[in-house]
Amino acid sequence: MRSGRAGQAGRAGLGGQAGGVGRVGQVGRACQVGVSCTLALMFAMPAFAATKAIRAGMVVDSSGKTIPNAVIVVDNDRIVSVGTSAPQAGVEVIDLSRFTVVPGLIDAHTHMTYYWDRAPGTRPLGQPRRPGGVTTVLAAENARLTLETGVTTVRDLGASKMIGPRMFVAGQGLSAPRGGGAPNPQSYREQAEARIAAGSDWVKVYGSRGSYQSVDTTQTLTFDEMKAAVDAAHAKNHRVAIHSYGPSGVKDAVRAGADSVEHGIDLDDETIAEMVTRGTVWVPTIDHNRYYVEAKDEFGFAPDTIPPLKVYIEKNLESTRRAFKAGVKIAMGSDAVYTMFGQNTRELAWFVKAGMTPLQALASATTIPAAMLGHERDLGAIAPGYFADLVAVDGDPVADVDVVINKVRWVMKGGDVVVDRRSGGPGGSGGPGGSGGPGRSGGFDVDAAVQAEIQRVVDAFLLHLGDHEWDKVAADLAPKAIVIVTRDRNGEWANSYQTGDEWLAALKRNPNPTTFREPISNVVVTVDSDHLAYLRADFQVMRDGQPQSKGVDQFTLVREGAAWKIAVVAYTSMPAR
Repeated sequence: MRSGRAGQAGRAGLGGQAGGVGRVGQVGRACQVGVSCTLALMFAMPAFAATKAIRAGMVVDSSGKTIPNAVIVVDNDRIVSVGTSAPQAGVEVIDLSRFTVVPGLIDAHTHMTYYWDRAPGTRPLGQPRRPGGVTTVLAAENARLTLETGVTTVRDLGASKMIGPRMFVAGQGLSAPRGGGAPNPQSYREQAEARIAAGSDWVKVYGSRGSYQSVDTTQTLTFDEMKAAVDAAHAKNHRVAIHSYGPSGVKDAVRAGADSVEHGIDLDDETIAEMVTRGTVWVPTIDHNRYYVEAKDEFGFAPDTIPPLKVYIEKNLESTRRAFKAGVKIAMGSDAVYTMFGQNTRELAWFVKAGMTPLQALASATTIPAAMLGHERDLGAIAPGYFADLVAVDGDPVADVDVVINKVRWVMKGGDVVVDRRSGGPGGSGGPGGSGGPGRSGGFDVDAAVQAEIQRVVDAFLLHLGDHEWDKVAADLAPKAIVIVTRDRNGEWANSYQTGDEWLAALKRNPNPTTFREPISNVVVTVDSDHLAYLRADFQVMRDGQPQSKGVDQFTLVREGAAWKIAVVAYTSMPAR
């Protein structure tokens, strides 16, 4: 068996709002920085129902405040009240009484238009250039996957065209010239002013090298150049994010007055203390290097680039642990690009490893980034007057951050239901207490969301398999799972049948396991009911960038409690020809 990334079958397109805090009247600002205005307006107008009452089993915010059996009343895109009184007669009621509701999450570092269509022979980097309008339309897939993680607001820190959930955008970042040259603070002052004049909400500054498989920490801008950009932006009431992979660049970014610092390792005590004093928000983006390690075959990264990435992750985590303990404000940022969308919230698990409680990790994705964006009075909390950005999770986020990462069941953004995975087979929940009419929610087919969930379960299983993470593979399988293999060897076909335990035991006996990836394509997902689903796909095994066997995968999945598990694995295996 093998591992890999899934294709895109069964995924329904889903747009978001662009510009400012997402109101239609503010879309023009995003259009000025490169978005097709027609498409921006198309994505910016959700279908509101005037008033809704949401019954929640529990409401939780990052302060630890809980309201059991809560009723949240929403009018258009805002929350009107939060309490326990019964809804008024005649108001549409959405039943989330089986779930815990948390505020819509904020991803403080994305690149929304970095899209890869997985065309054969291509990689995420170096794709043929597309017209801007085409990129905008394709990036709606990234926006949809982001919404499905419960992220209803993003700060985009580098994209040529922008469209998405609720977006705060920076446009193209300011960086050192390729040929080098003498320091020129005036140039960065002028560039910052130009970005703001073009409509950017934030100014992004690259203060060092470091990107993708490179963890080069070389500082590329001087303190004076950083400060010139920061002062110019602050003079016009705009904020600045500075990218720095290394400690010297982080130190100068903080001293220069950056509102947020992105990435960074080996922070010294003086820099950490200065961040606390100034209230600088740090967005460490630990998880994005985990993504690059796991997606190395997709990108074609050389084997010798992987160990430095792993070392960087550990240093990044250790600096986060020290900064959090000292009182630095830390915000969740995925740095999502290409096939990382849909994994936006995995950073929260790293924050818990760094010493945060689940509630403190939740704050890193709600109240802290909301204040960083200057929207602490309308984003990041569930309270009257705030945007109706709500996420229902299956479990207790106070006890376990994993329910926020992996158990999102329903999402409302600005009063519009955009994800609904509560129950039901094809056609979804619908009916009494549902939203959007039978079989639809927020404008897309409900079973498309379930299909995407099924595909993610299979994706995770294949990645665990390819990395020989046997405990995770075992956890992915249902009890008494069955594995069926039909194999072509030299033109002779043979079948084998094993229990999941027997199959895993045989895999573990391999004395020389080799890491592999298994890109799959032509994916078809069928949801038979709330407890039974199937996935069929073509596969191609890749080892060290070279094709190995190929064939057809078929998975049967069953719901065990709140999670989908793989009950039957059946695949053909043919030599690559």
